[in-house]
Amino acid sequence: MTDQINDLLNTAPCGFLSFIDDGTIVMVNTTLLELLGYEADGLRGQKIESILPIASRIFYQTHFFPILKLHGKAEEIYFSLRSKQGNNIPILVNAVRRENAGSFINHCIFIPIHQRIQYEDELLQAKKVAEAAIRAQKQAEIALRQQYEQAILLRDITQRINQALDLANIFENAAQKIRELIHADRVGIFQFCVAGDYKDGEFVSESVLQGFNSNLRVRIHDHCFDEKYVKYYQQGRIQALDDIENAGLTECHRITLAQLQIRANLIVPLLSSENNLWGFLCIHQCSAPRHWQEIEIEFIKQIAIQLTIAIQQADLFQKRQQAEARLRQSNEDLSLATSLLEKLVNIDGLTQIANRRCFDNRLQQEWQRLYREQQPLSLLLFDVDYFKRYNDSYGHQMGDHCLIELAQAVQQVVCRSTDLVARYGGEEFVIILPNTDVEGAIAIAQRIHAAIQALAIPHQASEVSDTVTVSLGITSQIPTSETFPANLIAQADQALYHAKQHGRNQSVILC
Repeated sequence: MTDQINDLLNTAPCGFLSFIDDGTIVMVNTTLLELLGYEADGLRGQKIESILPIASRIFYQTHFFPILKLHGKAEEIYFSLRSKQGNNIPILVNAVRRENAGSFINHCIFIPIHQRIQYEDELLQAKKVAEAAIRAQKQAEIALRQQYEQAILLRDITQRINQALDLANIFENAAQKIRELIHADRVGIFQFCVAGDYKDGEFVSESVLQGFNSNLRVRIHDHCFDEKYVKYYQQGRIQALDDIENAGLTECHRITLAQLQIRANLIVPLLSSENNLWGFLCIHQCSAPRHWQEIEIEFIKQIAIQLTIAIQQADLFQKRQQAEARLRQSNEDLSLATSLLEKLVNIDGLTQIANRRCFDNRLQQEWQRLYREQQPLSLLLFDVDYFKRYNDSYGHQMGDHCLIELAQAVQQVVCRSTDLVARYGGEEFVIILPNTDVEGAIAIAQRIHAAIQALAIPHQASEVSDTVTVSLGITSQIPTSETFPANLIAQADQALYHAKQHGRNQSVILC
């Protein structure tokens, strides 16, 4: 291999090792040497078994190497390497077998499992978020359905009062009709201001005979109302006082009623949907004492029951709206989680174009489709010339920015919805061109070179230009039953290799 290729291998983020069939190691990159704790050339000439734990040696002899010899490749194989210090390092290996001058050499790429686990943990977290949002959505749907069924039943019952859910209108009509029917001086709907606080409240609706004070929206504090009375009202207690002066009330209670111009008083509890004390339906006689007849008390009780139903219905309707709001939020969370999952699975985090996983899936799909249709499939593989030198000269942050600009520029050139531009790894990119023959692929390659040249990104460390350039491999096939997508990738990779060998900043075709 050339010095340039060795430089690329030594700066690769994953380990690389080559060995011949007797297990002798002939090439190891710096990344793997550092991972295993060896100095330069510390493994060259040794047997591969020297860096394998006992279990991995058996696995290598009985599984890994036989598969590699049989199929010419081994993909996604898990086992361990042994470091110089004796530590076992779990890894993921992909290998390919090549013939060279009548003998075979086996190339292996090693990825530490912790890197793979980190990526899979991100996917798992996104999946958990999506599953939690789905569960919340289902629970909200169940709650909404239950509340809706209850609301329908309550609506039918409250139709005798009003068809609407406007409590203010219901209260206003009820107060006026009650006052007129039983000839009371004042009828009001009293509500406690805060749930659980039974000393402060106000009249939220009222009908009062002319000549008497209105208490509408007047805040009333009754420090004499003992919380022990609450449970009795929740159980249906009704208070009917014919004359507050002769009812045996505590002095503080009598003074509170007198301040409200109340001489006779009839109050019936109104309950919320949780069966808590919401407030009272209050009938006041202000001009004189009044004896409350049993038929009047029963009538007010029945009205209070209907008002309680209306209150509970409105309460449930409000909860339904809250449930719908939670459902909408759950849908938004689900959409966000799904988008995040889609991004993690298919989008490269740096360049925001398709990633390697997306490329692999799309290539397989297009290969099968074009095999059935017997139409051509072209592949372009390119990477940035002297990118390591670019990073060394301008820094990794500028290197990342360079890759982003290149990716977006190429994305603009490859504009068909069926085409795919993906980051293949590092500074290497790949393009899938379905239903495109070699002439069409060449035209796209020329447009890519032109687009990158137009960016004019400075690269003083390059030996072929003072701006950033790329080397590009082109291949095109009509899929057959005897070939595989890997064949297309291998040809494009070989074409890219030739482009680099013949001076870079050019395209090479290999079909």
